[in-house]
This record gives sequence, structure tokens and C-alpha cells, in this order.
Amino acid sequence: MRISFTPAENGFAFSNGFTNHVLRIPALGIDVTTRGRCGGMAAAAMDYWHAGLAMSTNGTLPQDGSLVADYVYSRLMDTFVDNGTKFVQYATSLDHPTWLRGKGVARMTREDELPKLKARLGSGQPVLLGLTQARDVTQLGNDHQVVAYGWEQDGRYTYVLVYDNNNPGQEVRLKLTTVDDPAERAITGSNGKTWRGLFVESYTRKTPGFLANGRLIHDSTDPKIHVIRGGGAFWVPSPAEFDASGFRWDAVVAAKPGSMAHVATHPANGTLVRERGTDPIHVVYGGKAFWIPSPEVFEGLGLDWNAVREIPQGSLAGLRRVPLDRTLLRERSADPVWLVDGGRLRHVTSPAVMDRLGLEWGCVRAVPDGALAGLPTGTPIY
Repeated sequence: MRISFTPAENGFAFSNGFTNHVLRIPALGIDVTTRGRCGGMAAAAMDYWHAGLAMSTNGTLPQDGSLVADYVYSRLMDTFVDNGTKFVQYATSLDHPTWLRGKGVARMTREDELPKLKARLGSGQPVLLGLTQARDVTQLGNDHQVVAYGWEQDGRYTYVLVYDNNNPGQEVRLKLTTVDDPAERAITGSNGKTWRGLFVESYTRKTPGFLANGRLIHDSTDPKIHVIRGGGAFWVPSPAEFDASGFRWDAVVAAKPGSMAHVATHPANGTLVRERGTDPIHVVYGGKAFWIPSPEVFEGLGLDWNAVREIPQGSLAGLRRVPLDRTLLRERSADPVWLVDGGRLRHVTSPAVMDRLGLEWGCVRAVPDGALAGLPTGTPIY
């Protein structure tokens, strides 16, 4: 089973290449650093998913001091506070059971954590997952944090599907025996990594304040002001448009340099937008706006009139002409499902193809009839 979270749509486009300066005194030549912010990236990705915010497609690493980098760092600290004790417990436990030291990491993983993971995914929510390699507290830097969004099982193995922030945009599969087997206790990842155990982490949802709906923001080195809708930044093209939109100049936030580079230039899937002073309403999927031709079609798509957001005049021109790759679409009254691949619509010819490609039916978006006409098409996928 899979939920409607995918690494391509809901994970960060950049890899976890952060360096954390724990203690830095340049005058004395002291620079104590640690590598990566895996827990922060995993928790932040879940925050974006829960809040229905779009992810930027920028694959470069955000610079320290920028909004996204600082938010990821703050969420990393949260995961340490919430789950540090659990990582220490696993690091100080043996792989196998003993009378004095308990059931061991292998059995804790399979008997305690795996059922908990499956139940949480069964509720339709992604799971913050801890992966352990450490065998004492000095090795905790070798542990990792990811987002689980599905699982599969055969006669011997369970496969956990995760967004691993070291492998952006990719589905990583963790393979482990469903029942503890002393001959095969390791967890192997499709990315070549091996782990002693896994556990469901404590996670408290937060929302990045800089992406709140209606927030006005600009990079302090760039005078362009943007309004946030669905996590995406829409440029307000002139002071006249700013005033006509009813915005307040004292509400504009000046972000640190580089911040806007990692704010999405399109809103999240399902965002409903209307340019100020106009009637047409559009729904955005894969960064492309699809026009909704009538109230009847709007209601037939099950959309909410109260969710329509106003954007500056001319903003629709800044959205994509073709949806992002991996977007799944179908027209409201038609059965064919289409996958955007290489900038072209490709017909997904059967449920078996969906399963083979690791595509989730819950991610198929319904657009108005005729909305796909004119988009470039490629060969069907058999």
C-alpha cells in the first residue's frame, strides 16, 4: 500500500549536503562541524505535505541564513529533542536478545515498530522513520531519518518505501525479513545502504510561517514582492497592483538573501486561483493552471468555492505550460490516466502498469473535460 506522498512531488529537490557548524571561532581556527540535516529535511517535508504546500524544484542546496535552510535546521533540532532517547536506546542495544539487555534491535524492529509503521501508514499519513547503524553513542552520526510512505510484503520480506533526502526524487526501498531471522537481521536499502533497525519517530506537525497563505515576502536584495498562495510565490508586478489587491506595505517581510530561490514558483496541487478583477477560476496541477469553464464543472470536480485564492493580474502567465513530470492526470468524464513524462502526456494503459511504475491511484488528479487537449503527447506505456 502507498499513501499520496511521493519523493518527486513532496520531497525536496536538493540533496542533504548541509554542514552544521556546532562551534565556530575563526580567530582561533576552531570549526567543529557535523554533516547533514536529515531529520530536519524529513520533518519539513512532512510539514509541507500536511499543510498542502508546494515544493520548489530548485535542486541547489539552500544557503545558511535563508528561510528554507533555517527552517530545516530548526526542525532538525526538534527531531533531536523528540527522538534522541530512542536513538540512544537502539545504539546501546544488541542486535540479538539477551536476558539482561532485552529483545534486541532486530526483534524490536519487527515486533514493535513494523506493526506500528503499518498502522500509521494505514491511516493515510506519512511516517517519520529513524534508521539506525550506531552500536554506541559515539556513532550516532551514522544514523539517519527518512519519510516512509508505503509498504509491500511477500512470503518472507517486508519492503518499506521511503523518501531518503540523500536521494532526492527517488523511491528508496528498505528490505527486511518480516519475522526475526538470526541469519538475516540487517535491513538493506535499494540505494546500497544497510541498517541495524528502524523505528517510528515522534513527530509534531508544524507549518513554515513564511509560506502562510497571503504572506507578502521579498528577498532583501531584490525589490520584487511576492504573495504566497499554496506555498507558491506570485509576483506582484507593480505598486498599483499591490494597492488594488488590498495589500499592506507594512506587512511585507524582507527575507535574507537567497531565500526566494527555494520558494516554489507554482502553488500546490489542487490550489484554486483567480486573477484579481477577473471571473475565470483555474485549478493548478503539476504547476499548470487548468481553466474551469462553468460552476457545474467546478462542483462536478468536488471543489470548494471558499478555497479560491486571488492572485495578482497577469500571474497565471508565470505558471507552467506543461505540468511537471510524474504528474498523473485524467479528464473528469474519461477513464484514461495520463502520466507526464519528459514533458509529454503518456497514456498509462493498465492498473498493472501503474503498479509496475510505483504510481499511486490517489495521486491521479481530475481536470475538466477537454483540458488536456493541446498538450504534447508521447507513446503509451504498456
